[in-house]
Amino acid sequence: MPVKKMRGVAVFDLEIQGDYQLVARIELALKEWAKSYIETINQDLEVQPVKIVGHQAALTERRGSKTGPIDKIVFRS
Repeated sequence: MPVKKMRGVAVFDLEIQGDYQLVARIELALKEWAKSYIETINQDLEVQPVKIVGHQAALTERRGSKTGPIDKIVFRS
């Protein structure tokens, strides 16, 4: 049976009480965490290596109070 490509997406829905300087520090920390995660993920797994296609972190002003379910997000290339 051929190996099927799978995709994983991690989402952090953060509500931050603070100013833009705090948000910028948190965004930088998330970017640094993602880079560190990529560097260590294959060392922690006992299976075929995981290829990280890309990583990003972007925080923005929140509009509205509801967040939709992650399984309803559509990714287009």
